[in-house]
Amino acid sequence: MLGAVALAACSPGGASDSTGASDGSGPREAVQDLERPSSVSEAAWTWEAPEGVGALGGLFPVPGGVAAVMDDGAIALSGENGGVMWEHRFPDTRAFGAVSGQGQYFTLQLMDTEDDEARPRMLVIDASTGETVHDYRLEDEESSGHVVRGWLANVTDEHWITVEGEQELVAHRLGTDETAWSVPDVAACNGVGSVDRAVVTDGTLVAAFTCYDQPEGETSVEMTEGQEFVSGYSGFDPATGEELWRTEATAGMFAADAHERTLTVHASGVVTAYHPYGRIGHVVDQATGEVVTVDEGDVVWTEEDGSLRGVWTDRTHAYRIEGPDGQEQRRLGTDEIGIAESFANALQGDDAPVALEDGVLLPADLIPRGENEAEAAVFQGFDGAVPITLASARETNLEFDDAVLAPGTVAVSYISHSGQGVVIGLH
Repeated sequence: MLGAVALAACSPGGASDSTGASDGSGPREAVQDLERPSSVSEAAWTWEAPEGVGALGGLFPVPGGVAAVMDDGAIALSGENGGVMWEHRFPDTRAFGAVSGQGQYFTLQLMDTEDDEARPRMLVIDASTGETVHDYRLEDEESSGHVVRGWLANVTDEHWITVEGEQELVAHRLGTDETAWSVPDVAACNGVGSVDRAVVTDGTLVAAFTCYDQPEGETSVEMTEGQEFVSGYSGFDPATGEELWRTEATAGMFAADAHERTLTVHASGVVTAYHPYGRIGHVVDQATGEVVTVDEGDVVWTEEDGSLRGVWTDRTHAYRIEGPDGQEQRRLGTDEIGIAESFANALQGDDAPVALEDGVLLPADLIPRGENEAEAAVFQGFDGAVPITLASARETNLEFDDAVLAPGTVAVSYISHSGQGVVIGLH
């Protein structure tokens, strides 16, 4: 089945004001959440950024659809039809944003583009309603062209938790920016220690740490194979900072491999890590700290209840579905994915696929093919490949930017020749 959709702005339901309420009449009800698709075969809707808004700053799954960060704020689009669910925009600001661990909150940090001495503004938004939960200025910080402190996804009901210095966890009270608690020496080692990543689930803050010895007077040994190092994970109570568990799970080729590992909390609450040099994955039980090793694979998808996981092998470009015991249930081999990649790569080049339960999506640049038609992506499923094409109202190309699996859709963002952001929702 070939998908077709005209590239025109989609805005049913009316535009939202900066409070998230569509008519200013009071609190909004939470949007109805949608199931995440297990496969896609067609383009269902298109949204174009308002005039003057450049490339988007990222796509994030939120209840009912997907949120896009714009130059001056954020907008949430329905996964079903691309309609605006909520919107927050602020003139003369530069916006950075992220969704909290399991999607309860969306955090915006706003920099004043007219006043470098203005303190950055923090908005914590209820991702289900679009209502602002907290709106305040950060203490002792000046506006800049970059996000302050980072870690915007680590927001709970009470705190915004960041990593300061190399290995100190600090919880800032939402609304006041006061320090609620801190853990100064998370890695707890005698040599060089660091907190490399940290994520927050519904009940646990999981921090990835690394320790190694640096001989005095020598060049850095963090990328030296054979140099001893220790890495692992610690779990903390996000309300108090109390350490709940600690697990050493050293993996990778050298200390830098642990430094560069990703740490992801999936919608299911499953926490996974991936070491890019050693190509080793971990599944971390956020309640107990138990770590399961996934050989030659990155866990890129999980079932909502955590009972299944999708594993992508970067070296061979293979995708498999396995149970929690690691037993393989289905596999897309190199040959099948290679056919789909040969189509997509001819258009775009190498991009990481979007993993779904029934296969992987390989996005591409949107390049016209024939009269009023453009190729966009290939979905390579366990039952075969489905090319996705669009009926295009544009005469110019769109450059692929980002893609994410979200409630009701796989959202794919592009950049037009004029630098404008475009989002296409696939069903």
